[in-house]
Amino acid sequence: MNQIRETLSGFLLGLGAYAVLIEGIGFFFSGDFAAYTFGLLLGIAIAVVLFLHMAKTLDYALDRSPDQAAKYVKRQSLLRLFIMLVGMIVGLLVDRMNFITVVLGMLGLKTGALIAPCFLKRIYPDQYGTKPSQEVDVESP
Repeated sequence: MNQIRETLSGFLLGLGAYAVLIEGIGFFFSGDFAAYTFGLLLGIAIAVVLFLHMAKTLDYALDRSPDQAAKYVKRQSLLRLFIMLVGMIVGLLVDRMNFITVVLGMLGLKTGALIAPCFLKRIYPDQYGTKPSQEVDVESP
């Protein structure tokens, strides 16, 4: 459970850094900053839900047989695709929401996962470093 919390904290920090960067860009270049922000918030919320769902799915699938796990993971990935589709439809239908930033927020799922190791190395340096190996004296015959 500790490893899950560590991974989640690294992911959330990475996603937060990504969101701040995207929001900062929108501050300067967006015509309707409120719609830009609401769209980004929806996309980021969906990214967090998808990440948590993936973690739960993986945890459940690891306790099953390979056939059961494969079927379960396929069903759950379709559910995640449906959630993304609903989020994009909401972004298209709601006037006070920017569709592009909804998509950018959902892409934060990938970006947050890519940035997470950088934060994890700083938060948990003992677990993310090369440790000197013990040299073993092996005499050749």
